[in-house]
Amino acid sequence: MALIAVTFASTPPEARFIRFDEAAEALTAFGRTEDAASWDLWIRNQDRDVRARVERGVEDSISNLILYGTSFTQLPGVESPESAVNSDGELIDAARARVHAAAIVLAHPVENERLRFARDFLLKHDVAAANLEQVLADSLKRFGLEQRGYQEKLRAAHQESDPSAELFVRATLFEQRGLSVDTSLLPNFALEDTLRALMRKGVIREGGVRSIAVIGPGLDFADKREGYDFYPLQTIQPFAMLEAVLRLGLGKAGEVQITTLDLNPAVNAHLKQTVDLARAGKPYRLQLPRDPTSDWKPEAVAYWAHFGEVIGSPIAPPAAAPQGLTVRAVAIQPRYAALIDPRDVNVVRQMLPGKTFDLVIATNILVYYERFEQAVAMKSVAMMMNPGGVFLSNTVLPAQRPAELAYLGRRSVSYSVSGAFGDDVVVYQRK
Repeated sequence: MALIAVTFASTPPEARFIRFDEAAEALTAFGRTEDAASWDLWIRNQDRDVRARVERGVEDSISNLILYGTSFTQLPGVESPESAVNSDGELIDAARARVHAAAIVLAHPVENERLRFARDFLLKHDVAAANLEQVLADSLKRFGLEQRGYQEKLRAAHQESDPSAELFVRATLFEQRGLSVDTSLLPNFALEDTLRALMRKGVIREGGVRSIAVIGPGLDFADKREGYDFYPLQTIQPFAMLEAVLRLGLGKAGEVQITTLDLNPAVNAHLKQTVDLARAGKPYRLQLPRDPTSDWKPEAVAYWAHFGEVIGSPIAPPAAAPQGLTVRAVAIQPRYAALIDPRDVNVVRQMLPGKTFDLVIATNILVYYERFEQAVAMKSVAMMMNPGGVFLSNTVLPAQRPAELAYLGRRSVSYSVSGAFGDDVVVYQRK
C-alpha cells in the first residue's frame, strides 16, 4: 500500500492553461476585451491552432532537407530557400532537380532516420506516390516565397532611421509560420557567454541554479544554415545548458534538474527515448559538425572544440561526413542524459504547476508569436520561476511584461569574425 501511495504522489503535474486573472495584466496592456468566459474559449482554441502549426513546421523542415541534404543525392545544395525560387515565383532548375532526387528516394522505404521521418509524414497525409514530387515542389515553393517575404521585411526595417526597428521586426518575424523543430549549436554559445557576464555582475552566483527549464529544445533535423543530415536526429540545448551551469559553477552535478517544455510530439518522443536509454545505461551521442572555411570567430570555435567535455567524452565521428567538414562527436554520460524531464507544454498558452526554475531558456521560439502572445508567455514563464531566477531569450520581447519580471538588458553576441551573424540575448530576472 505504501508503494502505491508513493507512486501516485510522484506522478508529475500536467500543464494547465493560463487563467483569466493571470492574463489580466497583459489583456489590459494590449487593450484586449475578453472576459473570463471568452478568455477560456480563446486560449483553448489558440492552443489547438498553435499545435496545428507543428505540421507546417515539419513541411518546412522537409524543404530544408531537400535544399541542403547530402543523404539522398550528390547534387549541389541550393544556397537558401529564397534563392530556390526565381523572379516569377517558380522553382529554379537546381531546386527542381533536388526535389526530383528526394521524391525518388521517398517513394520507397528508407533506413535514414530523417528520410524515414519525412516519408512517414507524407504517408500520414495520404500523399500518393504519383503526386509526391509535385507535393514536395509546391511545399518548397511556398517555403521559398515565405522566406523571401521575411527577407524583404528585414531589409525594409534595416533601412529605417530607428536602429531598433529591425530588432522588433525580427521579434515577430515568424508569427504566421509553421513551428519548426530545428536547432543548432551556436545559440548556446551566446547563452553561456551571457551567463558568464551575469556572474561577473553578481546577478547570479555560484551554486544558484538547481533547476533549469528549456522551452522548445528542438531537434537537429535540417539546420537552416547548413542542413547537415549525415547523423541521427539529436537535441542539443538541454545538454548545452546543463554543461554551462556545471562549467560555470552555477550548479553542482547531481543537484541540477532540467525540464524541457515543448508541444511537438516528435521532440517529446525523442527526449523520452533519450531518458529511457540513459536509465538503461546507454550514453547519448552528439555530432558537432563545423565547416572550417566558415566565418566563426575564435571564441565560437573554442566553444565548439570544448563542448561536451564536462558531461561527456569524445568518441569517433561518423564516417559519412561530407568532405571538407570537421566533425567532433561526444558521448553524453547516461547520468546526465537521465536528468531530462520532458513535458508537453505550450508555454504561450500553458504553464506547469508545481514546478519552479532558477534558469529558463527560450531561443528561436517566441519569434513564432505576435506581441500579445509573447506577453502571455512571459507571464507563464514568470509563474514558473523562483525569486531571483533568470530568464534568457534571443527574441526582443514586449515592454508590456508582467510585474514579476525585471528587465536587465540585452547582450549582443557575434558568432563570426565579420559580425555577419550572431544573437541578441535579452535578460529578465524574477523579482
